[in-house]
Amino acid sequence: MSEYQVVSFRAIDGPVSEKNLEYMHQQSSRAEITAWSFDNEYHYGDFRGNAHEMLRRGYDIHLHYANFGVRTLMIRLPNGLPDPKAAAPYLGDEAVEFVKDKQGAGGILSISPFHEPGDLEELWELDDILERLLPLRAEILDGDLRPLYLAHLAIASDDQHDPEETTEAPVPAGLGKLSKAQLALAELYGLGEALLTAAAAGALPLPDHSNPRTQYDEWLQGQPAAIKDEWLLQLLTDSPASARTAILTEFRRTRSASSWPTVQPVRTIAELKTAAEGIQEAQDRKRTENAARQRAKRLAGMAADPVPTLRETEKLVAERGSDAYRKVAVLLAQLREATAGTKHSGLAEKQAQKLRSKNPTLRVLVSELRREGFLPK
Repeated sequence: MSEYQVVSFRAIDGPVSEKNLEYMHQQSSRAEITAWSFDNEYHYGDFRGNAHEMLRRGYDIHLHYANFGVRTLMIRLPNGLPDPKAAAPYLGDEAVEFVKDKQGAGGILSISPFHEPGDLEELWELDDILERLLPLRAEILDGDLRPLYLAHLAIASDDQHDPEETTEAPVPAGLGKLSKAQLALAELYGLGEALLTAAAAGALPLPDHSNPRTQYDEWLQGQPAAIKDEWLLQLLTDSPASARTAILTEFRRTRSASSWPTVQPVRTIAELKTAAEGIQEAQDRKRTENAARQRAKRLAGMAADPVPTLRETEKLVAERGSDAYRKVAVLLAQLREATAGTKHSGLAEKQAQKLRSKNPTLRVLVSELRREGFLPK
């Protein structure tokens, strides 16, 4: 297996300053670097930069992905966790921790489960996943505990934790209705639909949060006029992004996040996985039954009127290509099954002979028809 690594950073609230951008360029001579992003792809070698310092100097989120097991996500929280007590049950493990700054309340939330190569399905659209992950930061700053629960579940399910001994953290409200960013986090760490469904069993409904515009309006009403004048002046004289960053920072610093409801389960990770297996079996059974019904309906349609299927095979042959020829053979095999014992019995065989006679040089077509038993081997 060839090595594949992606190291990416993104700024969210505002761009990296010119001074700090110089520092970012010192971290890699190969990366594509802007005030909003830093991207590097490796097929050999490693990233030697200081990820923590890069987050402290302007970037807000960092993803390090490697196909040999590394899936590290770091998120910069300039004023720390909004409710440290509520966040505590999801942290405390070295693989998911909040690393406080030496000075001030800020710090970095780090999520880094341990997996052997091949444990999780490989990911390729890392840019898309990272873009979908960006709103996680705002959700965490707003007190949403669902991202922390998903991080905890990813760590508790990794290779370094015994599922029989590891217990589940409190289940946050709304776990059955994840945001797009939270679904991206689940995808990053291979948390499947069945496991998430099992985890959400018994979860409280999503809390009713007021409109962000209303929250901003209420907060601004309580700010001194002199401070608001300074912000307006900053908007007129500096970059809008920098001014917005300053205002949002003050908003988050002075506003306490509302408490997010949770339910305390009594499950081990092994019990949770057992429940997920039952859900997966039920989902698979339902999909199989639905597929069987759809197939029966399709075959019945073919038997009632085989002409569209015959036309489709001729159209596919005209397209030329191995995929098209394979589809021709499969369609004819389905038509043969659908018309068996009916007045159209033998029609599929006649069509196969017709297509072969009209296209004697199409060896792949002949091979596909032979594979489905229409021609002698």
